Amino acid sequence: MHVSLMYGLAVRSELPLYQYRPLAPDSVSRDFTITMGAPTQRTDEIPPGRLLISLMAQRQYYTGTVADDGYHLRFYDTCDVWIDHELSRAVVAPVTGADPEVISVLVSGSLLAFVLAMQGAPVLHASAVQIGSRALAFTGGSGMGKSTSATLLCADGAKLITDDLLRLDLEGPEARCRLGATEARLRKSAAELSSLFSDLPGRRETGDARDALALEPATQEHLPLHAIVVPLPRRENSGGKPDVQLLDKRSALMLLIRFPRLLGWSDPGVLTDQFQQLGAVVARVPVYVAHLPWGPPFPRTLAADLLAELGGF
Repeated sequence: MHVSLMYGLAVRSELPLYQYRPLAPDSVSRDFTITMGAPTQRTDEIPPGRLLISLMAQRQYYTGTVADDGYHLRFYDTCDVWIDHELSRAVVAPVTGADPEVISVLVSGSLLAFVLAMQGAPVLHASAVQIGSRALAFTGGSGMGKSTSATLLCADGAKLITDDLLRLDLEGPEARCRLGATEARLRKSAAELSSLFSDLPGRRETGDARDALALEPATQEHLPLHAIVVPLPRRENSGGKPDVQLLDKRSALMLLIRFPRLLGWSDPGVLTDQFQQLGAVVARVPVYVAHLPWGPPFPRTLAADLLAELGGF
């Protein structure tokens, strides 16, 4: 079994997830075990039960349902996942011929995002870093520069809290971050960022053809979230300074709603939870839009310039 702390879960998985955080008694809220089942044949059928989530655009991506025997999450072309009603155990059945590395990507990201949503945990589609005693998060849709921005900050001395999925605690007056992924998954165009580090980070290619950089991980749980940045890459002019704008709370809420970690929710309970949780987030944390000079090549002072525009840390 591969064992790691992820998003407040003690994850024990027969499938390698490439995340390496030791368990700590004060960091684990629940256990979650992932085992491998027998291979299955691909099907276009929707799993039986009440529909919770479905993403079908030019092709079928995934569908999630709940029935008497638990939850069923189907990643078409890749795997079927059965999850018990207690949300503590999952069985992953790979589609015959599917790439196990792609399954690892889906299980460590989309599956855990689904489980956290069904548990009612507040999550953002975000990467986050530790700077001093506080956290900075980057949120947005796929390809908007979340992982790249976090990596730029880490090259300048920050530590990685998580990549692509951020779980928050909202029980007190501050939003606080839970530790998550220990790698930043970058598109090939951003792979040159590894050259910005004085000590080259570990690097591997993921099942979805991205470069995963093993960055220095943050180790402190429950860091207060100081700010949320929505990066807007400015590719037509890679020079200049970042242009940062603070959003009012209503505009911030309307913008964050556009970037769920999983698209396609139809379950009223989950949708209500997410709206209320985002309202609680923007009440606690300032949200900025940042037009960033983009690469490659990336400006070497971009991280410092951005922090200066945010008022420093």
